[in-house]
Amino acid sequence: MKIYLASSFRFVKDVLALQDWLQSKHEIVCEWWHTDYKLELKAENVNEWFANPIIKVIYQRSLQAIRECDLLIFVTPEATKFNGANVEVGMALALGKPVIAYGHLEKSGMYEPLIRCSTFDELTLALREFEI
Repeated sequence: MKIYLASSFRFVKDVLALQDWLQSKHEIVCEWWHTDYKLELKAENVNEWFANPIIKVIYQRSLQAIRECDLLIFVTPEATKFNGANVEVGMALALGKPVIAYGHLEKSGMYEPLIRCSTFDELTLALREFEI
């Protein structure tokens, strides 16, 4: 199964641990965590940052990977505000992809369609539902 892992750079350690466990049976379609462009790209202001061509490439790469995935897992080790990951979750839902939230979510009606898994055992059971 092709899986997209969405999260925050704050949780890369958790994303990498999940990737290690998943990749023996599944394909991770995009490894976005190698470079945090919020830190790498130097810009005088936010408009200059968004004008950098790499930003459009990042968006297009992520959108294509979400289109290709069978399932998106939203890695949320602690309830927190997300920015890009929330957009990725929205894209997946709009494309009719199932989304599993692994961890803890803040209260939001927009998370209602997500399959919520607080523990590794719950995640394992949820993934079995998608295996052929």
